[in-house]
Amino acid sequence: MENFRGGNIFNINRDFYFNFSVTSRLENYYEEKISDKLTSNLLLVRDVLKNDLIEKKYDVIQARTEKLSELLNLRISVIDKKGAVVCDSETAPDLMENHVDRDEIVDAYEKGIGESSRYSETLKFYMKYIAVPVVSGGTVQGVIRVAVPLVDIQNEVAVIRRVFVLGGFLAILVTLAIGYFISRKISLPFRNMNDMARSIAEGDLTKRVKIKTNNELEELADSFNLMADELERKIANLNKMSKIRTDFVANVSHELKTPLTSIQGFIETLEEGAINDKKTARKFLAIIRKHAERINNIVNDLLTLTEIEHFEGKIEQTKFDIRYLLDEVMSEFNSMLSLKKQTMNVDYKGTDFNIRGDKEKITQVFINLIDNAIKYTGTGGLIKASIFDVKTNLVITVEDNGIGISKEHLDRVFERFYRVDKARSREVGGTGLGLAIVKHIIMQQKGDIEIVSDLGKGTKITIILPK
Repeated sequence: MENFRGGNIFNINRDFYFNFSVTSRLENYYEEKISDKLTSNLLLVRDVLKNDLIEKKYDVIQARTEKLSELLNLRISVIDKKGAVVCDSETAPDLMENHVDRDEIVDAYEKGIGESSRYSETLKFYMKYIAVPVVSGGTVQGVIRVAVPLVDIQNEVAVIRRVFVLGGFLAILVTLAIGYFISRKISLPFRNMNDMARSIAEGDLTKRVKIKTNNELEELADSFNLMADELERKIANLNKMSKIRTDFVANVSHELKTPLTSIQGFIETLEEGAINDKKTARKFLAIIRKHAERINNIVNDLLTLTEIEHFEGKIEQTKFDIRYLLDEVMSEFNSMLSLKKQTMNVDYKGTDFNIRGDKEKITQVFINLIDNAIKYTGTGGLIKASIFDVKTNLVITVEDNGIGISKEHLDRVFERFYRVDKARSREVGGTGLGLAIVKHIIMQQKGDIEIVSDLGKGTKITIILPK
């Protein structure tokens, strides 16, 4: 639940004069975020455990479940089709009741996914549960469920409610007060996250365990290697799994480690007395907010990418004229173009520009591509967008005369967190996930994408979408 502690707490100033219903909205918001995170992790766990559940390899499942639970910081349960718990990462299965009538299990069978929140008699606190079925040959073989305690949400909302009781303070005093309370409350979790990021950054995920003993120890090593291979495939989603997975983990760690280290440093400085200097405290809180927003942007882009990857068969298909969509997106960038004194030209060729696809996701493609073109093109530069009607396809191009990309980087620009110039990318505010999101959306729409670029001359991205 680390992701829900820093991202939005500094926005409380905007809602200070609302009534106490704000706290319930915050609680709902946090729980929705937890549901999104749990769903993404649950689908990953199901992919890892599916074959073993179908084959009823419960010893193998238990070993993998414990490893995945430690890695993902979740409670994981595996329930057979009769409702019996066969594996659990926290409690011995034979001590647990039959789960056939649990709400999330019933909904998983009926709706394909089940979700509930309740008090756990086993663990003695409130939990959020999400479950999905494992299906083979059209028959449900069992259910995999993940859970996380909700106590952190209750603690967070309690703190915010106490802050509201102190209403009447000026906005800046509220910000300082929140900074004081959260510095005490979240220093330790941030240190733990920073330590975790450092550990991941120092790990070599390309290595595998090699044991030849012809006994249970070798079987455990093989299971560990299989789990590592599955995680590597899910994270990298590219053919060169070992290298790309290592790069991805290192980049995620670095992207989170840098702002977390800064946040921790400024919080410690506030704790040591800087909070009493209003001018300094205001400056530090602004910096903390900036880094927290960066972490939030990275998490949101990762969730978007995960959603696209795991729900490829459930896109919303509507028919619309793509020219109007491009015009709407361009209007949102007028101020950025004006600020950099850039020119953007648009060209349409053909007669039929109607397309059937996911309008919201194609909008995101245009936003990401135009945003990149503006960011990486200098003052006074030129950006060109075009849509060509070519029989059963639409050919879309976005071209600029900006800084360009050298040829050795072109094969990797669509990878998650891959940056040609890391310092320049962070300077303009990118998360390193924009082009990865674009590629996955285009693939989801059954289209193709390619990039051509020359260093110092500019970049051209071409998309082919079927009508």
